[in-house]
Amino acid sequence: MYVVVGDGECNEGSIWEAVMSASHHQLNNLTIIVDNNGFQQTGSNNEINKQLKLKDKFASFGCETLEIDGHNIQHLLKAFEINSNLPKAIIAKTVKGKGFNFSENNNDWHHKILTKSAYEDAVKELNEKYGNRSKKN
Repeated sequence: MYVVVGDGECNEGSIWEAVMSASHHQLNNLTIIVDNNGFQQTGSNNEINKQLKLKDKFASFGCETLEIDGHNIQHLLKAFEINSNLPKAIIAKTVKGKGFNFSENNNDWHHKILTKSAYEDAVKELNEKYGNRSKKN
């Protein structure tokens, strides 16, 4: 079973109650993926409620815990393959909106709607970076 949570959600007690219960019940089939991008809905984690060492916190609640580059697919796949007798927490370090000039590290995109214009800008950026892969050869 896989669960994805944001690092901002880790300010909520319900997260820690669930993690503690998962550990107590030895749910070794549970993998928690934490999107650790440093932001939450209304600002940066440091501004709202600074989070210290999420890796250590999950470990102290009884999880097998890893920190990885959340944008690296190979790192994610390796982390998923690790077997443990404990619930697993993967702290995936990410950049909010990575890869797009208009959204990278811009917390407004936590709740912003993608307009047609922004979508077209995103497609243009992708095509410039990677070429238009949708064209037939």
